[in-house]
Amino acid sequence: MFGMKKRAGVHRTTIDIDLHALDSARAALGTAGFRDTINGALVAVGRAAELRAGGELIRAGDLNLVKPEDFERLRNRESA
Repeated sequence: MFGMKKRAGVHRTTIDIDLHALDSARAALGTAGFRDTINGALVAVGRAAELRAGGELIRAGDLNLVKPEDFERLRNRESA
């Protein structure tokens, strides 16, 4: 590996890529090259998983979020 600098958090590899899937991802992400498209797709998949997990917490009622009726009670208390 003479002349190649290793960057932290990057893994260099060779893989087979489905070009139709790559083109679809490229169009969805608005990216141009292989690297940007693949990295963007990986980030998007990770973000989607985090959003799904957050949605599950909200649906389960495990977040103690402020509800509209809580705001209404506060408004009524302040105007009294």
